[in-house]
Amino acid sequence: MNFRRNLKKLNSFKKEMKKYEHIEDTDVTSILKWVKARQKKVKTVSKLINLNQCKDWFLDKNNNLFHKSQQFFKVKGVETKGAAGREVKSWTQPILTQKHGGVLAFISRQTKKYGTQFLIDVRIEPGDDSILKISPSFQATQSNMNRAHGGKRPKFYDIVIQNKGAELIYYTIHNEEGARFWKKSNWNVIVKLKNPNDRRIKGDNYRWVSFKQIKKLALKNRYVNPFVKTILFIL
Repeated sequence: MNFRRNLKKLNSFKKEMKKYEHIEDTDVTSILKWVKARQKKVKTVSKLINLNQCKDWFLDKNNNLFHKSQQFFKVKGVETKGAAGREVKSWTQPILTQKHGGVLAFISRQTKKYGTQFLIDVRIEPGDDSILKISPSFQATQSNMNRAHGGKRPKFYDIVIQNKGAELIYYTIHNEEGARFWKKSNWNVIVKLKNPNDRRIKGDNYRWVSFKQIKKLALKNRYVNPFVKTILFIL
């Protein structure tokens, strides 16, 4: 999709949002109760361990950390010089490198009853504070999509990546935070279901919410992960 077509599709989508925004739900009470109920069922526990305790991760001859599949990411060293305007002009530090970026996507639907809605996921990441975060519908690295972990492809891969039963509304590449990642970028994507009642959309960790509800939730402390705001700021 070229820039002009991308912009045309996005503007058309935004017009539909505007058309039905008067019927969008704005109350987040039930969503917060739902998140808390899901939180009670979460058994995930993360703790810091030594690098030599990480299964399938090794150090190469230069002491760079890598996965045995040669996918996911590596931890290398980086030297920076001539950094004008920074606290110091030069320094060295570890940095994460990754051959391929990831895909961050929202699945949306538009109905006359609810207006425009976005599918949220509640999930937890290893570095989180053990609190479930409201996240995009789809969040995966290329390694996850290639099944480098030996498991299944990410849920909704067929909808987001293959666009089966869905229309691609918007996509763009955003760079990751450069202080921790080496030249990493992610695809930010919005797709719209052709059938608002698509039966593939199921799972206790997923829920349809309005754009107005997302904006309200973003005002709550520690409820929304940063990728939600990165994708939807365009709207």
